Amino acid sequence: MTKKSYIVKFATMLQKSYHTKTTDLISQFICSRQENGFTAGELSEFLSAHGVAVNKTTVYRNLDKMTENGQLIKHKSMVSEGYIYQHADEHMHCEDHIHFQCCKCGSVIHLDDKKTTAYLKAISESLGLSIDLGLSTLNGICPKCKENQNEKNK
Repeated sequence: MTKKSYIVKFATMLQKSYHTKTTDLISQFICSRQENGFTAGELSEFLSAHGVAVNKTTVYRNLDKMTENGQLIKHKSMVSEGYIYQHADEHMHCEDHIHFQCCKCGSVIHLDDKKTTAYLKAISESLGLSIDLGLSTLNGICPKCKENQNEKNK
């Protein structure tokens, strides 16, 4: 799927009732950030930089709607007071795996390998716990930030 057709598809899902410049820009921003998380503030800055003045309530309303529709995933940020949003792939089922969140950039990585999930389920059973994998997050430094850190230390 081309980037343009993806943006149009995403915009259509965002606002089924009508198509606006704001919804196009929100879709464009989210598509450009597929690999990384983003904050509502970053989205607001992007909209402002592209000549669209929207209040924070509108931004949050759109993000909440997209989260409810399963288009976005929302995680509590480890680097700020708010939340990190990330594009949800169609095949991602966050209740089936844990996540890793970078303490530097806030990006969220899905840890959906079968060994990790099986291990956590085994721990859960052996200790009599009920772990909510979708809400479970490991924290640390992602490969990109670790590489940047190593570059600075050279």
